[in-house]
Amino acid sequence: MKYKVCLSYVNPAINPLLKEWLQERFKDRLSVINQAYLDEPIHIKIVQVSGLYDWMKVNRLKKHYDCYYILLLDEEWVNTSPIAIRLQIQSLLLFPVKKSAFFRSISEAIKVLDQQKIALIQVEGKKIISVHKTKMKLNESMEDYILRRLLHEDIHSESEMMESLSLFNENEFPNTVCYVQGFIHLDGHPIDENQAVQLICTNFRQTFRGIVPRVYFLPFRRSLIVLFRQTNPISCVKEWKEGRATFEKIVDRLLKEYRIQIYIGVGSLYSDPLLLHHSFNESKIARALPPYHKVSLRYFEEITKEPDIKKSTEYMEDHFSDEITAKDVASHVNLSYSHFIRLFKKETGNTFSEYITFIRLRKAVWMLRHTDKTIEEISDIAGFNTPNYFSSTFKKVIGITPRDFRLTKEIIFV
Repeated sequence: MKYKVCLSYVNPAINPLLKEWLQERFKDRLSVINQAYLDEPIHIKIVQVSGLYDWMKVNRLKKHYDCYYILLLDEEWVNTSPIAIRLQIQSLLLFPVKKSAFFRSISEAIKVLDQQKIALIQVEGKKIISVHKTKMKLNESMEDYILRRLLHEDIHSESEMMESLSLFNENEFPNTVCYVQGFIHLDGHPIDENQAVQLICTNFRQTFRGIVPRVYFLPFRRSLIVLFRQTNPISCVKEWKEGRATFEKIVDRLLKEYRIQIYIGVGSLYSDPLLLHHSFNESKIARALPPYHKVSLRYFEEITKEPDIKKSTEYMEDHFSDEITAKDVASHVNLSYSHFIRLFKKETGNTFSEYITFIRLRKAVWMLRHTDKTIEEISDIAGFNTPNYFSSTFKKVIGITPRDFRLTKEIIFV
């Protein structure tokens, strides 16, 4: 089994060195990621502690991520090391860390994680499959369990994959993944989260009936993963007109009838089951980026692959709060202004102004949901000229004002 190691809380200056060490010794056992999502399993978190604030951060992390922690404690803060015992940290290394000590700590983490395997289980007389305590959920079907492991890259060998496929009916194994998030408007009939989740799943299942063989649902905390097998003779999902119309019908019906607003990111089609995790990762990326057509439905395949435009959008993400112009970005990627704006519109489906506005709105949405900052403060941080302009733009794109958005309820799927 391959475990995921997160380095997002390590000083960027030493991040490349730790990656190099992990690749040198543990490339067959570990996969390194830089950005973690609350609904994504992390097996090992490496965190650098350079002060009391970092200890507070570790305490918060442990509430969200139940995984193996390796802390790199700066020498000048060694007197705070007893806190690690109180927080039940598995491994503590002094920084700058020695390579041999780092290897020993990682090896011990892998050993502990490997020991979490429990007995083999035989399912209805079919193939024998190993189950991990950390993954198998209460009342979860074996099909869902296998899909969850695939999305998290926990199945690697062809033999184990063949055993897993034997649990599925012929021609029902999914090849496409969708990432769904949403919120409940509180101006309609009161709907609790459980009811909202059931309504979303029911609408997907009923609307896709006869279009795909079967729909699977994997709930995470703030997202619902929807999987299905697309059987039409197409090369990319974005060209699947019936699928696009079906997605739009689901979004419209949930909003009009139940005041449930959902957003869908759609990954690419992968016929090889061992590559299904790519569609999963792509669906998350699609959900987060500005839309090509509609804000409620985004396809990974619509994201530009053009190098200069990718470089420009990355620059815009990093400088969204600055007063940047299309001329600034064109200069950054060494393109003429006229060529840049034409190419940008062609590749992203948005004008420069529309794209940077959406980035700013996405940042604002997060602050509205997760902070107590005022509308005026959020408007300023997100890069809008005035609070009034922020509010009117927010309503135009999202459908409601920032103040009303704060009164909505985010859907928690677990």
